[in-house]
Parts: sequence; C-alpha cells; structure tokens
Amino acid sequence: MDKIGIKYANFTNYLQTKNALMKIRFYLDKSITKKEGHPLRLYIYVSSKDRKYPFTKYYSQANDWDFTKEEPKRSHPLYNAISDFLFEKRRKILNLLNSRETKTSNQIESYLIGNSESIYDFWELRIKELEKHRQNRSKTDINTGGTAKKYSNNLSVFKKYQKELLFSDITYNFLYQFKLKKSSTCNEGGINTYMANLRAVYNEAIKRGVYSPESFRNPFDGIMEAKVKTKDKYLSISEMKILFKNPIDNNFYRYFMLSFYLGGLDFIDIASLKKEHIIKGRVKFVRFKGNTQEFIDNFIFEEAQEILDFFHDPDSDFITPIHKYSYKPYRDKYVREIRKKFKLLKIESYIDSKSPRYTFINIGGKELYLNRDVIKELTGHSQNDTHSIYEGSFPYHVKDKVHKEMDMQIKFPVRVKLHFCKFCFDC
Repeated sequence: MDKIGIKYANFTNYLQTKNALMKIRFYLDKSITKKEGHPLRLYIYVSSKDRKYPFTKYYSQANDWDFTKEEPKRSHPLYNAISDFLFEKRRKILNLLNSRETKTSNQIESYLIGNSESIYDFWELRIKELEKHRQNRSKTDINTGGTAKKYSNNLSVFKKYQKELLFSDITYNFLYQFKLKKSSTCNEGGINTYMANLRAVYNEAIKRGVYSPESFRNPFDGIMEAKVKTKDKYLSISEMKILFKNPIDNNFYRYFMLSFYLGGLDFIDIASLKKEHIIKGRVKFVRFKGNTQEFIDNFIFEEAQEILDFFHDPDSDFITPIHKYSYKPYRDKYVREIRKKFKLLKIESYIDSKSPRYTFINIGGKELYLNRDVIKELTGHSQNDTHSIYEGSFPYHVKDKVHKEMDMQIKFPVRVKLHFCKFCFDC
C-alpha cells in the first residue's frame, strides 16, 4: 500500500508541473493542534485568487505521520482507513489533472471530499449566495452591499480572532471566550450582532445537512448579551421647528428634511428614487428596503418640491445626487455631518440615518395624536393586523390631510388647526 501511495503522490507532483495552474495535494497541518492531533487537509491551488485548504475528517499525531510521503505510519490507529482514503482521493486527483478541465477550487473540493468541516468555507458560500440574491432581487440601482456585506465584515472579525474554525470548534466555551475578548472593545449590541451572524450560518449548515452536531445542546443557548434599550432616534416637534427656522445651506440638511417632508422616507429611498417615481405631484414607489413590498404613494408638498427643484439635474434620472457616491461611506458621512450641524443648533436628540422616519412617526402619533394607521401607510410601515388588511388603502384626501398637518405643524410656533375639504387643500 505504501508503494502505491508513493507512486500516486509522485505522479501527482509530476502532473502539477505540466499543469501549473492547478495544484492539489493532501497534507497534515502542524499549525493546528486538537486533542486528536493535527488535521489532514487538502491543498487546492487554481490561481492566486482561487485557492482553498479544506479539512478532511482525519487527524494524526506528528509521530504517527510520514511527512515526506504525506501518509500515515503503520503506528497510526487508523492506518488502513486513512491509507485507503488517500489512495482513492489521489486516484481522483490523477484523473482530474489528466482531464485538463478547468474547475474552481469549490468544484474540486466537492469532487474530492464533499462538504468541508470549516465553517468559514460555508460562510463564504453563504456570502456568494447572498450577493447573487441581492443582484436578482434588489429593487434599487444603488449598491448598498446589503446582507452579504454584513456577513463578509463579520466573517473578517472571526477570522481575525481565530484563523481556522471548524464546526466542531463552536462550543459554549468558544463563544464565551470570544465574547470576553470582544467586550473590551465592543458594546453588547455589537457582540450580539457577531453572535447572531455566526449562529445564522451555523444553523443554516445544519438545516442543509452540511454539519451534524454530536451534542444535542445548542452552544448558543444563554450566550447572547442582554439587550440594552437603544437610544431614541427621533427629534421632537420643537426640534424640527428649530430646523425649519434655521435652514442650513448643505446637502446633508436637505436630505434630512426631504426624507421627513416626503413622509418619513429612509435614506436608501431618497438615494434610489428616480424622476419616473414622481407622477402627477405624488411620489409613488415600492420601498427600497429589502424584504418589504410596502407601497408609498405620498403627495409632494411645497417644502419637498423646493428641495427637489434644488437637486434637479437634467442629465440624471435620480432625484438626488446620492447615487454618485459609494453608498455606505456616504451614508455614514451624512450621519456624522448632520450630528455636528444639528448640535450647533442646540439639538440634543440622538440622530442616525433613520431619524427622519422615526421623527415623522413619533410626531404624528405621539405628539399630534394623528391617525396611527394613516401614519403607517404614509411611511410604508407594514400593517399585518386583520383590520388593516380588509380596510385597504386610505383615500388621498384622508392621507394628504394628515401628511400636510405634519408638514405645517413644524412651521408655526403653536399648533394650528387645519381644515380641508374632500377635494383640495386651499379651503
């Protein structure tokens, strides 16, 4: 068996020199030590940008391994099983290299050993799937990165903490040590975000049969940090009056006010809206936020129209210039800048990119006591209760009355009583 194994190992190396674009071999990774020993891994090199090092299910102590031949010594308890495994896999490697077919590292891994034991490999697969899903389903031309970007960022955090991570490594103790490490630089919400992402990947792998845990105990039970009440992210009606009375000649101010005036829109909405969404003095579109099909159909009052006129660009399809910038960095800059500028006006409320939306909802429902369901429809907030489903959409004159009162109340020092007829806003 040893001679056959050496023969295949040498022949594989020979074929590597003939096909320099593809190199495949098994090796024992001494940089990782488990109680079973060092893991047996597969080295796959297709190109500098396409390489993988997946794990097999086998391990060996260093003194039971022949590192020259990359095979187990006869002293290894699983000598026969590993030798047969290597013989069969090297035969498949030989066939693969002889075929001269172009394959990706993922295809080679699947062909040789099936599912990887590394959760990082599955995590990267999920990122690619989410990117594909975003491309297929995205309702906006703005590249936000979406969920795939969050998964990628969180994966980088775990890789920095531990270079290699197997499914079997994910225990309560591992999670607790990670949490302990991150607690010096991260708040409870941030730690929970990392944990939730890892848990989502872990559970998805189990659902697909990629990994079958030996223990019935969920390692994530009891590991999440207790939720801390988040800061309110809305401005009061008195603060909005300050913003109205003290206009700032700055686009970030205009974005904030436009989001409010159009009915509490998200930043992604005003970034994605095009001229085609403006129809007969109304803005009409399905919310650009993912996983929602809520429809916005709001009147454009004069305050919003003034801002739209300011941004009007005859050479652009968009209603604002946000699309010209990389979305997330520009959104983050928007938040930083409005915080600075609003603080100069003595506005102390906590502000983020969703503050115009939360402000519109809070003022309408809690300060002006306007109809809750109308506010929901104006903001495109999902109404899942049975009453709302059967009731359907409100007529324009009902929606627009509430909407105009929201806009009007921030103009005056005291609340004014507005009167509307069914057909216009001038009586």
